[in-house]
Amino acid sequence: MLKRYFLSNFMVMMLLNVLVKPIWIFLIDRNVQLTVGHTEYGLYSALLSLTLIFSILLDLGITNYNNRHISTDNSLIHLSLPNMIVAKSIFSIFYFIIIFFVAFLFNYSGKAFYMLFLLGGIQMLNSFLQFLRSNVSANHDFKIDSVLSVLDKLVMIIVCGYLLLSSSTRNIFVIEWYLYAQIVAYLIAIFVSLIVIMKRYSKISFQHFSWLEMKSFCLKSIPYAFLILLMGIYMRSDSLLLERIDGPEVNSRYAEAYRILDALNMIGFLLAGILLPMFTRLISKKMDIIQLVKISVNIIFSISLCILAHSLIYSQDIMHFLDKNASSDLPTIYIFVISCFPAFCLTYIYSTLLTANGDIYLLIKIALLACILSIGTNLILIPLLHAVGTGIAALVVQMVYSGLCVFFSVKRFQLPFNLGWLLKFAGLFIFLIVLNFFFKHMGISLIPSIFLNMALFFGIVYGIKLWDIQTILGYFKQYKSNT
Repeated sequence: MLKRYFLSNFMVMMLLNVLVKPIWIFLIDRNVQLTVGHTEYGLYSALLSLTLIFSILLDLGITNYNNRHISTDNSLIHLSLPNMIVAKSIFSIFYFIIIFFVAFLFNYSGKAFYMLFLLGGIQMLNSFLQFLRSNVSANHDFKIDSVLSVLDKLVMIIVCGYLLLSSSTRNIFVIEWYLYAQIVAYLIAIFVSLIVIMKRYSKISFQHFSWLEMKSFCLKSIPYAFLILLMGIYMRSDSLLLERIDGPEVNSRYAEAYRILDALNMIGFLLAGILLPMFTRLISKKMDIIQLVKISVNIIFSISLCILAHSLIYSQDIMHFLDKNASSDLPTIYIFVISCFPAFCLTYIYSTLLTANGDIYLLIKIALLACILSIGTNLILIPLLHAVGTGIAALVVQMVYSGLCVFFSVKRFQLPFNLGWLLKFAGLFIFLIVLNFFFKHMGISLIPSIFLNMALFFGIVYGIKLWDIQTILGYFKQYKSNT
């Protein structure tokens, strides 16, 4: 029972994503960048950020609301599905109007508008896929959700891999092909998700559709929508501002440094997807959430510190490994960008806890502050330090956002302060910094250093009891029996 619930859900999910998504990011996305050039990719990256900022208009928060709604009573799925599908179709029309209007204000034209149309279509399909997956995760079918979370990337790897490796297409590959492949992949993933939902949970019947019900869902979702819009602005506006101020080539370098953080954040995002229905169920039943918070922090925050310690010492090796012609400032950009990862990990845990508790207006205030801070620091630092300034701004904003999420979570739930627990993390980080400095001094190259870090990391976290498999499994046994 324990092994099936925890290892077969969380660990299988992690395994699938660790196997598939890094291949997508480092072998496909990276090679697309190197093939089409920094100018084309820099424009693509900026337009992608634009579509991501406003992607909440495709959803208005109904995916998060649906996850919480179905988690509390999964019998409601047959009523919510048709109403939300119609709502998302209507939202898509407004989404395209907004992104083209904003692109016009930013003086984009010609080819950029065609790329924007394709990227908007990709975000529309991705939003629909996330909504369908929320019905799966809300039913605690995490293994199925794990497969669905990588299915689109798996298809893209196959299609783009062929186009990039085939002698007949490699030399004529253009960025538009990359976008076409993503559209095909999302359509396949959506088709599979619909089959899963109809087979396991509910038939999709529009006889249950109601304009009043849809309006009710949408009104309840608006606060979630505004929160995600603000989060999109503070997390993605930096790339858009950098491209408009310094040009697509500089933005492409920033995207190159950000690529690893993007890959790592997928792990945190998936963890948040599991934690949201679990926190929601525990809070609704007035059960203790302290142990689940502690287990989550012990696992993901310790991993983030290990990755950061290694990255700080081996930043130049990492960037050179990804791009033999990496610019001289790329390792510095990467150091600031990857330093955001521990803060992101805390955000995924504590902001999810506040979301599950319904503290949306508090999160909106925090996100609004982060938006002001992000735009302000980027407008000041980009002209002075260019892409490095964008990295510094990202670090400052993410530390402030995560710090406030932790502070208010502790206050709301009266989470205990344990100095010894915090000192374990500090000691782990310092020890790993020293260890990697020693590795570097001894001439150990990048790949062997990664495997050495992995081996030593597991030994250390078990040694200082940050990780304890019996405690973890015991908790999840209790969770299953109580909920």
